Amino acid sequence: MELDWTALLVSLGLLGAAAVLVVLEVFVVSFGLLLIAAIACAVGSIVYAFDAHDVAGWTSVTLIPVGALFAARWGLVRIRASRSAVPKSEVVADAGYRHVADRLAIGPGSEGELVTPARPIGRARFAGGECDVQVHGPVLEAGATVVVERIDGPIIFVTQPPS
Repeated sequence: MELDWTALLVSLGLLGAAAVLVVLEVFVVSFGLLLIAAIACAVGSIVYAFDAHDVAGWTSVTLIPVGALFAARWGLVRIRASRSAVPKSEVVADAGYRHVADRLAIGPGSEGELVTPARPIGRARFAGGECDVQVHGPVLEAGATVVVERIDGPIIFVTQPPS
């Protein structure tokens, strides 16, 4: 079997197009469409390489996946080095939810006054400042005295103190 130069050139052209598409995939947001096109070009390159000659076909079957691995590694290194693609901050042990009650030193038993009506959510003023509260019980009007019953996640539950 003699080498078909036209098929070999088409194969190399498709392989070059696949390489360009892979590089573009790293820089352009295409949601994987450029990668799919690159894979299609690589498969087409293999088909044309086999049309050119068996040795060219088997060589491309062997080398194209190796090249794809190097391209994937290059892309991942490039993305990791990017300032905008991957956040550089890390989560540490004290990360997580910070509640306004901690900042204002509000805890169960703290007493305050409603600034707005609480139906069932309102705003109350405590010694450390104001925050949103949720009434556990009947609707209360502005100016009512409230006591923190409990804090559950982001919600500060208040009730009217016993008279």
